[in-house]
Amino acid sequence: HPRLLPMEGLRGVAVSLVFLQHAGVQALLLGLPPGSTRAAATVFGNYGNLGVELFFLLSGYLIYGTLVRRAPGFVPFMRRRAERLYPAFLAVFVPVLALILLAGPAGRLPEGVVGGVLAILANLLLLARLDRPIGVWLLFLPGLLPIQPVIAVAWSLSYEVFFYLATAAAVLGLGMHRVARARRIALLAAAAGVFVLGCAIGPAWMPVRMAPFFAGMFLAEGVGRRMPGWLGVAAPVLGCAVVALGVPLGLWGEFLQTACFFALCAACFHGTGPAAHWMTWAPLRWLGNMSYSYYLIHGFVVRAAFVALGRLLPDGLSPVVFWLLLPPLFAATLAAGAVLFIAVEKPLSLKPRPRAGGATAAASPGS
Repeated sequence: HPRLLPMEGLRGVAVSLVFLQHAGVQALLLGLPPGSTRAAATVFGNYGNLGVELFFLLSGYLIYGTLVRRAPGFVPFMRRRAERLYPAFLAVFVPVLALILLAGPAGRLPEGVVGGVLAILANLLLLARLDRPIGVWLLFLPGLLPIQPVIAVAWSLSYEVFFYLATAAAVLGLGMHRVARARRIALLAAAAGVFVLGCAIGPAWMPVRMAPFFAGMFLAEGVGRRMPGWLGVAAPVLGCAVVALGVPLGLWGEFLQTACFFALCAACFHGTGPAAHWMTWAPLRWLGNMSYSYYLIHGFVVRAAFVALGRLLPDGLSPVVFWLLLPPLFAATLAAGAVLFIAVEKPLSLKPRPRAGGATAAASPGS
């Protein structure tokens, strides 16, 4: 893909939402008293969690678009995905695992050598999810033991890896890059319909949070090209309001939020409305460009800060302290993310790749 500036800003929005989720959840655990601040922290925790959905939608757009337009070989494609994910992941995983092994598993690893080794292997293969494995769990450890990720946020990487494998197999295996766009859209619509039906009537473990990947693939095919600019702002505001008001939508809430993010991204990608302009703000794009490193490490900074606060404030967290804490805490997470990005992700995962004629491709996260 050519460089798409609003996408960089959208990544910044996504990772900011995830930060608010972790800060809000930790504040609630620390005992925020009832009131408007506690209500705000609850909204942060609930709506911020949807930042991952925005990441999934962007990934669907990028990965599917790359497969359809460039048709790389399956092995080179997966090798590039590994190069993209593993350096920063291992830079965080190895020291965290060492601390866990030194301090004792404490629930992070199963007891016993065999269970511990299998859990570590599952984490290294990016198969770990908060409640159960996903993706190639159909072939590996299918329900044999509950696997908790060593890095808590790495559960989303299991979705990503499954999406890479399934989409590459479907697009390259079925030759979708060689068929007409209208036929590809019809195939996507059929697959999305089966997915929605499966989530509606299927077992509880159906991965409903994969819905945004489908939205991203539709965007890559040009669906939503005529999205009104105002809807790109109104839709996510509606999605946030639904969460803030506690409207009980259950399963269908996931599809509603996916539709809201679809409208936002469609407006941004096609340069319509104010959101497309807002997402090109340089600081937001800067955050978006290091969003993977930030995503991996920010949770440890947030957790450490609240553990320290818990010892300093045995009577709980006051609303004033919570609001005063957010800006310096966000700054601390930015610093940690920037160090990981500059030291590991940028030199090892985002190296320009040579093109024919000696030119180099611009590096951007997720590409």
